[in-house]
Amino acid sequence: MMFSLIGSLIGLVTSVGPGMFNKWMDQKQDAKDKAHELALMAQQSADKRDIAIIDQAGAANVAIQETVQTTLRQSAQWVVNYSGTVRPTITYSFFAGWLLLIILLAFDFITQDQFALVWSGETAGIFSVIISHWFGNKLVSKWTR
Repeated sequence: MMFSLIGSLIGLVTSVGPGMFNKWMDQKQDAKDKAHELALMAQQSADKRDIAIIDQAGAANVAIQETVQTTLRQSAQWVVNYSGTVRPTITYSFFAGWLLLIILLAFDFITQDQFALVWSGETAGIFSVIISHWFGNKLVSKWTR
């Protein structure tokens, strides 16, 4: 009697079990598919937002450039010419100041402490950035030719 009960139970499990297992696995796969679709939709929505932001920034940059070009066309020629000399003027001023301090220091018109007071580490850093900009710009323009 015990064997027949166990055999009946095994028969029931083996006949019904695979169908239930497949249905359970299909439900799990369906849930994963839906979660993946939701994540994909969220990513596509975020991508559309990012593209819209980039497009707006690009349009704003174009508008700014058009405004600058319009302003330059309406400006006097000496203003346009002077605006092109601002960076070189700053560079020459820094170089002249450095050269003047070196000459004054070499001929003992100023002391080492006075030189350090005027030409601090921060000033030397700014000067090195300016010089690096010009020589780096020249190097890059040679590479792009």
